[in-house]
Amino acid sequence: MACNFPDWASFTPEFAAAELPRLLEESEKSVAAIETSAPATYEGLVWTLDDATRELWRCWGMVAHMTSVMNSDAWRKVEEDFQPRIVAFAQRVGQSRPIYESSKAALASLPDGPDRATRARILEKMVQGAELSGVALEGAAKERFNAIEVELAKLGMDFQNAVLDATKAFSYEKDGTTYTIDDANYPQTMKECADREVRETLYRARATRAPENTPRAVEILRLRAEMASLLGFANFAELSVARKCAPSVDAVFAMFDELDAATAAPAAREEEELGAGLEPWDIAYAAERLRERKYAYSEEELKRHFDFPDVLAGLFKMAKFLFDVDVEEIADDRKPTVWHPDVRFFAVKEKGEEIAYFYMDPYVRNGLKRGGAWMNEFTNRSDRRGEKPLSLIVLNQKDPDAEGHVYMPFREVETLFHEFGHALQCMLTRVGEEDAAGINLVEWDAVEVASQFMENWCLDDRTGIYVPEDLKKKVLAAKNFRAATACRRQLALGKTDMMIHVDPACAADPDATKRETFRHFGMPMIEGDLFLNSFTHIFCGGYSAGYYGYKWAEVMSADCYGAFEEAGLENDAEMRRLGSEYRETILGLGGSMSAYDVFVKFRGRRPTSAALLRQQGLAS
Repeated sequence: MACNFPDWASFTPEFAAAELPRLLEESEKSVAAIETSAPATYEGLVWTLDDATRELWRCWGMVAHMTSVMNSDAWRKVEEDFQPRIVAFAQRVGQSRPIYESSKAALASLPDGPDRATRARILEKMVQGAELSGVALEGAAKERFNAIEVELAKLGMDFQNAVLDATKAFSYEKDGTTYTIDDANYPQTMKECADREVRETLYRARATRAPENTPRAVEILRLRAEMASLLGFANFAELSVARKCAPSVDAVFAMFDELDAATAAPAAREEEELGAGLEPWDIAYAAERLRERKYAYSEEELKRHFDFPDVLAGLFKMAKFLFDVDVEEIADDRKPTVWHPDVRFFAVKEKGEEIAYFYMDPYVRNGLKRGGAWMNEFTNRSDRRGEKPLSLIVLNQKDPDAEGHVYMPFREVETLFHEFGHALQCMLTRVGEEDAAGINLVEWDAVEVASQFMENWCLDDRTGIYVPEDLKKKVLAAKNFRAATACRRQLALGKTDMMIHVDPACAADPDATKRETFRHFGMPMIEGDLFLNSFTHIFCGGYSAGYYGYKWAEVMSADCYGAFEEAGLENDAEMRRLGSEYRETILGLGGSMSAYDVFVKFRGRRPTSAALLRQQGLAS
């Protein structure tokens, strides 16, 4: 198998702007030919359609990537100019009646064979995708549905750019130090800066970012509700959950209620322990001081043991131990072109054979790179095409210091392990059909299982990352420090997201919904808080009426790790055995079957929340 690496050196805005019209035209002609021939076999439909659109989606994905990591006016113009045409083409394929009928015919006549179950799932999801894309709509309803999708794409792009611009535009200088509110610097400043004025200034700036997104958020919610109505759903949340693991919207709210009840009393004790009279900009600082007093170590002391190269080596060593794969950096003339000099490139080997590749873009670029951390795939495994998986991991760590060190706060160590967990599910897939390989077809509320699972191994001795034993014991003792408060924060975000996508009154005034929900879960706010205006996850990041998925997946992830706990974490042989089973199921099977069925294959039963509550010290 081979891998077709993108040529980032030649992929300029000018090149993309010249290439996209050609790719759109060729894809249009190819799709029209498929519609005319109406193939009723899996190979004739799925493979031919994949081939017809692959280069277009690859090019457009690269454009989206560049606006995320090397944002500029030129890249924004490409995205803005072509987004309506891309959306229109996606609608044209999604609403194609001939392709829809061919999908149903191919599914009905699918022959027996070793790949039948995987192919059936791909075709079933094609049918469902067409139905949720409005294939049954006609006339004015279809025109309106398509117009909404174009509007939503434009609003989402503008929403994200507004957050990026607001973050870049703010800086605050005091006593010779310049402070920013980007993801690499803000969290540590709020924990470590003793100057209350600095903390308040930064907190207010970050909490009130992008006021121009207020009307965008309301309009996005209104349009989503209208879209859901056109498809026959009571609200957008029902439309969202139709594609996910959760059986219903009510089941999501039941999870919120269960975890709300489990965390209310412990969170109240945590707040009391923190002390009274604190403003929102004091909480992270006060919590860090309390943790230092309780557990006798500081974040500054701990992060001195997590220099980025050591953490990376330890992560790869853990992957070798659990899954028997080797990760090697390619830095010689075999390294393909990259989009920035900081970007590194790695190969993943199994039994000496290179089976996958990934890029890593580790450092913050304020104003050029959007905040947070993420994983994407450029190429999925395809046995018929002989292609290997190619993915990327993007972080927002601080740049190396004068001595070349990048000392990572422990939360950033967890983030690196988390994103690598996503990448492992892409790269270690056993599925040869690209449409179900890796994370393709993994339900969105289960896509965090593999990532959250990897966070459990950050302090494992088998990483080889040296942390003095007494310090490690303190860190492990502090593992559940303010766990109830952290859980309730996620519940506040997830429930707000669901409420504004369920109730028209909540959607009309999302800020009021946020305030009421945040107050219930004890989330700090200031007057004039605009948190939702920078909540890109739900307004332009794929988590709309799906942010609950972090908690939904965390239940399964904790239950997966529970299997290792039950077997004895010190038992190397058992850990390797379970690692192999986990690799062949959770990581290997990807979207070839439902995520719940994959979980059952690994665990032997349905998931429960018992492991999560126990691991976080919240079990009654």
